[in-house]
Formats: sequence, C-alpha cells, structure tokens
Amino acid sequence: RREVMAPPVVPAEEAGALAVGYWGAPTAPLDWCEENYVWSFCVAEFFNTISNACMTVPALLGLWSCHRFALERRFFLCYLGLLLVGVGSTLFHGTLLYNMQLLDELPMLILAAQMVYTMQQMREEDGARTFQALLVAALLVAYVLTITLVYIFLCDPVIHQVSYAVLVVTLFAVGIHAIRKFNSWRLYLGAFLATISIYLFGFLLWNIDNHLCTELRLFRREHSVPLGAVSQLHAWWHAFAGLGTYLAILLSSAMREEYLGIPFAVKFVSIGIPYLEIKPKPL
Repeated sequence: RREVMAPPVVPAEEAGALAVGYWGAPTAPLDWCEENYVWSFCVAEFFNTISNACMTVPALLGLWSCHRFALERRFFLCYLGLLLVGVGSTLFHGTLLYNMQLLDELPMLILAAQMVYTMQQMREEDGARTFQALLVAALLVAYVLTITLVYIFLCDPVIHQVSYAVLVVTLFAVGIHAIRKFNSWRLYLGAFLATISIYLFGFLLWNIDNHLCTELRLFRREHSVPLGAVSQLHAWWHAFAGLGTYLAILLSSAMREEYLGIPFAVKFVSIGIPYLEIKPKPL
C-alpha cells in the first residue's frame, strides 16, 4: 500500500487533509494543499480539478488551428500534449489515485520533450529529416522513457519534478538560441520571456501553496467564498502554467512560419485566447 504524502510542513493528521469521498482513500504519493472532498463528494480537489480547463480549452483551440490552417504535425503534437496534460491533471486531482497521477505527470514530460524538439529543429527545411533531427528525437525519447521507468519503479515524485525541470531549462536555452537567428529576434525574445514569466509566476504560486499550506487552509476555512476559493494557489498554477505553455507553442509556430516564409497573423477568439491564422500567399 502506498503512503499518502501530504504537502510539506502540513501534518498528516490535520483535520480534513485526508477526507474520503467517492473515489475512496487517496493512493497517490502526493496530496496537495486543497482539502479533499470539501466542495463535492465526487471530486477530491474541486478547484485543482476545474482549473485544468485553462489547459484543455486553449489546447483544443490550438488543435483546431492546426487542422484549419494545416500547420505542421509538430505543433499538432504539442497542442495534443497540452490537452493530455490537462485531462490527466483533471483525472488526478479529481480522484487522487496513483494511476491517474501517472496520467498527469508523464504527459508533462512528453510535452516538454516535444517542445524542446520543436525549438531545436526550428530551422529545419520543410519535409526534411536530417541526421540531427533524428538524433535529437532519439535522445529525447530515450530520456523520457528512462525517467518514466525509473519513476514508476521508485514512485518518488522528486524524480519527476527534477527531470521535468531539466527539460524546462533545456527548452529555455534552446529557445534563446533559436530566437537569436531571426532578424526580428528582439520581438520574439520579448514574447518568449513573457511566456516564461507567466509560467514561472504560476510556479511561484505552486511553491507558496506548498510551503504555507497550514496558514492557507486556516484562511480558507475562515473565509470560504470568494476569498477562500481565490486563495487556491495550486489551481492558479494550473491557469498560469497552461497559459504560458500554450503561448510558448503559439510563439514557436509563429517563428516557424516566418522561417518558412509563410504569411500569418495572430487572431483572437471571443474569450481572448490568441491563435495563429495562416494567410494566403500573395500572387
């Protein structure tokens, strides 16, 4: 039987921390700061669950844009990865079951690896498959598979967190290198740093939620709605991480279209989410 690991500095015996609902006792080695089954008998962490819409909705828009404007498969896979992360995170936070946790965390590694590949091969010729491209893909696949097997065998969340951080840092370095080769590099650099800042702000909230969990739980019990709901910082992590990731994929697709000489424009849907529209080439 797996032990349930509460967030740091939170006593495991704290009232409400391990409440049991429809899905039974948690089997995942992580149990986050939002108290279980407070808002719904069927959803373990209500706000941590519904906040994943900030990943799934933009991802669906990205998939639609790939289909509508025939974007390259690499971007379809990135948006699909973001969608799988959102769905997996929804299932995990809704149930707190170990197998659902794997559906949350393993797609994160796959998505990050796919984004690294996309940035690394930014200047690859259309339709070309060079030795470098195959080598990069093989190394990333080997990395993800190795981490996956080790993580499943040892069941240590730190393994996932560190290996995912390595991919994020790699993406940052590869992205800066790719951007420097564009004439409009200042524009792309500013946009890239903005997406990273959005993501890192969410990561900051994630850490605050972990390390000040006892105080936040007391605050939520006293204030409930709306302040208690707004203070669910792990849910805000989902929102900012989803938005930052989506914008990073959008930016990389814009850079790719510029490299290929394809006219494009950034449009917005009615709820304010941007997407890439490919324009017909002038005759």
